[in-house]
Amino acid sequence: MKKWRIYYAVFLALAWIITGYLYIYYTLDSPKRNEEIYITIPEKSSVKKVGEILEKSKVIHQDWFFAYYMKIKGIAIKAGDYRIQPNEKLSDILQKLMTGKQDGIKIIIPPGKNVKNIAEILEKNGLDGQGFLTALKNRQPKYEFEKQIPNDPKRYYKYEGYLFPETYFFKKGEQGEHIVDDMLAQFDKFIKKHEGQIEGKSMFQSKPFTIDQMVLIASLVEREGRKKEELKKIAGVFYNRLNKPNDPNFRRLRIDATNVFANEMENNKYTKVSDMNNKLITPYNTYKVDGLPPGAIGSPSQEAMEAAIHPEKHNFYFYTAKYDGSGLHYFAKTYDEHKKFIQLSQKNAKAGKGI
Repeated sequence: MKKWRIYYAVFLALAWIITGYLYIYYTLDSPKRNEEIYITIPEKSSVKKVGEILEKSKVIHQDWFFAYYMKIKGIAIKAGDYRIQPNEKLSDILQKLMTGKQDGIKIIIPPGKNVKNIAEILEKNGLDGQGFLTALKNRQPKYEFEKQIPNDPKRYYKYEGYLFPETYFFKKGEQGEHIVDDMLAQFDKFIKKHEGQIEGKSMFQSKPFTIDQMVLIASLVEREGRKKEELKKIAGVFYNRLNKPNDPNFRRLRIDATNVFANEMENNKYTKVSDMNNKLITPYNTYKVDGLPPGAIGSPSQEAMEAAIHPEKHNFYFYTAKYDGSGLHYFAKTYDEHKKFIQLSQKNAKAGKGI
């Protein structure tokens, strides 16, 4: 009887040891992933914070056990931006994080940047900006939305507006094709998330709405709006004007940003916005051309695109910056009201209150 108890006790002990080992192995093992991921460890991150980042990025299974393991082992993680391969072992990942070996280049594309700006950002960070532009020019459609982008010779770049503003991580020497594909893949995710909300809607002139029109209008909203809370209201102004194409007061959008964009594409012919509006000969000059310009003028944010998809409904047809330091606009229903607001904004500007 005693032997049986001894055997049973040994069995239980072994079972606990094996279970514990398997639990530790599972907890500290890196989950299976099908693609590269990039993580950022901020300066002065606590062990708990590092664990949370790794679990959220699916590098580990459980953050609390990882944090405990780190403490008892006395492992210190270095801040930085890291590139993790699909099947990279946790031991190798930890070694990378401990030594601070970073094999990725962090690229931040802010909303509103155009193709030229993005190429410059890549170049400044050690990547091939010209290769990126060449890849854009030679791009063959991969995603469904790409097949709908017009091949309009009036556009400076076919893919203007589609390069999703985001934080990216690229390896040193990354090919332009891969950079372009990563940015378009992020745009594709946005489109799929809003599937059924864009195409076919009657947004202006009773014509079916397209993804390309959404991107174009969103890019205008992005450049004109400084505060998120106003984006949908500004989008509403554009649609109100576009829905009255025969009214001489509304048929031209008169957006400075379209001319600033075209002027940049034309190697900065003019330095004053007033000269751009009056002298620039381009289909992007919304002071001289009716309706929308040929294409987007930069990469809009998610908020700007959502504003273009779901604009605020109102009766405003004009707006002008307040220049009172708030970053907001005065909105007007009539041209006479608009002129009064312009005078007020000019008064604010002279007082030096800021935009």
